[in-house]
Amino acid sequence: RASHYRSGTRVSFSGANTNYNWRTMGTHASGLNKKGWAFVVSASGRIADEAHFEGTDYKSWGLFAAVEKRFNDKHSLNFTSIASYNSRGKNSPLTQEQIDLMGHEYNSYWGWQDGKRRNSRDKDVFEPINMLSHYWKINNKTTLNTNVAYQTGHISNSRLDYQNAVNPDPTYYKNLPSYFLNQFDGTTWTPDYAGAEQAEAYFRSNPQINWNAMYYANVNNPNGRSVYAWYEDRTEDKTFSANTILTTELTDHITFNGAINYKKLSSHNFQKLTDLMGGQYFLDTDMFYAGDAGQSDLNNPNRQVGEGDAYGYNYKLYADVIDAFTQFKFRFKKVDFYLSQQFSRSEYQREGLYRNGIYANNSYGKSKSQVFENYGFKGGVNYRISGNHILEANGIYQTKAPTLRNTFANTRLNNNITPELESETIFGGDASYIIRTPKLKGRLSGFYNRINDATKLSFYYAESIGSDDAGDTDSFISEILTGLDRQNMGAELGLEYQVTPTIKATAGASYGKYTYANNARVRYNDDATAATGAPSINDLGTAYLKDYKQGGMPQQAYSFGLEYRAPQYWWIGANVNYLDDLYIDPSA
Repeated sequence: RASHYRSGTRVSFSGANTNYNWRTMGTHASGLNKKGWAFVVSASGRIADEAHFEGTDYKSWGLFAAVEKRFNDKHSLNFTSIASYNSRGKNSPLTQEQIDLMGHEYNSYWGWQDGKRRNSRDKDVFEPINMLSHYWKINNKTTLNTNVAYQTGHISNSRLDYQNAVNPDPTYYKNLPSYFLNQFDGTTWTPDYAGAEQAEAYFRSNPQINWNAMYYANVNNPNGRSVYAWYEDRTEDKTFSANTILTTELTDHITFNGAINYKKLSSHNFQKLTDLMGGQYFLDTDMFYAGDAGQSDLNNPNRQVGEGDAYGYNYKLYADVIDAFTQFKFRFKKVDFYLSQQFSRSEYQREGLYRNGIYANNSYGKSKSQVFENYGFKGGVNYRISGNHILEANGIYQTKAPTLRNTFANTRLNNNITPELESETIFGGDASYIIRTPKLKGRLSGFYNRINDATKLSFYYAESIGSDDAGDTDSFISEILTGLDRQNMGAELGLEYQVTPTIKATAGASYGKYTYANNARVRYNDDATAATGAPSINDLGTAYLKDYKQGGMPQQAYSFGLEYRAPQYWWIGANVNYLDDLYIDPSA
């Protein structure tokens, strides 16, 4: 809101050695003038020719602008525009074998081209937002805020594609020594030590992507067809949203909040060919399957695609979501508490723009709509023992619709709905003791959270699952977990102590147990099975996940910091952090 910015101009410049090297930012705010106008504009840029890892270039810019017209004491209109572009070269995940061979800083995603490092895995994000807001002070006790917004743009993730050619990834498993040390002839393991030694020597000498070799293969292919291409997995979203929020003081002790929110999403997802790399065209087929099964779009078979064309997969996702909530806050001398309620309705649908050869009868056109209606209740209490000591507690019970992505079992290729799909149930709470003194501020909290009936989809290549037309015994599958329960519990501590008027110490600790709480149902969708005409979804029954740790988060976290603030308005601070018990997800 433009009128809330203090008038003035601010410029900053900073350096770092992580995701970017340099950043500059400038902001100017006018403040509210006598005619009721205010505006603010801010711009920034960040750049790195190479960030912490080799080949990870980075560039981004951001723009924020807001203008507000205050018509009178009751009505004000504010327009906000936010635009941000971000492009970065990714760094590859590493196995222990790759670390042993090349070190922790190794990044397999880049290679030399024309004397410069070129990354094969770029991520670009540009999704500007425009929002119009109306603020209405109905009376001294009641306000109404109404907002409409529109967001568009794209997210793209690039990678290499190849047909009837050698996998260009230097860390492809058949290129590594471990592949030769794990040879099985059907009866016994027979390690090929000489092959492993040769593979190690070649990998150490050629650890990066060979761009020149790919261009050479394309240019010298007699029919002009590129056997290598560079493409993007691209998502282009268009989102319209609107909400209205009412706040009113019903009595001296009771405040009411209520809101209605609406969101309409149209998401276009497709592969976009961005570079033919010296060739004339790329064939829109899947080399792993023969005949109709290898066609990306049976409505346009054997299509030759050029730069800028969509190919491979092409579909849209639609979501209509409306939710409303009410909240009552009660304030008294010693105690405050609140009660809130929520209701939501979510409707999802997929529209296939290609008639995929594997799923000829279940990929083109619109799927059935999936509708989820959900509700929730939340409450909390704050009890002041004294001005320095406070007790606080919160509790929640709600149901939550599955995500749009989890609703469809294999969203890129067909309209299949995830089996046994249902809304999640969430319940839990937390309790805290809070202390506030002139020198010491602190909070000690305990929490418990349970999420039941969750759905989880994973996509990967699996060995010995099926066999495609190329004779490979590995398949690209989507793993489907349903009825999955998660349990999170633990304690957190935060402290801040003013050691002297200029020195402050802070400390934080979190100790948790984040586990899977049951044995879920596991299925997988196998494209190779579907290509033979058999059912694509295979039921494996129970996945024994109970009591395994959830992956992707630390179970323990600790932090300590010191800060010095000089009377002359400069300051310096330092923090040390420690994270422990980080797990990867178990294999279902």
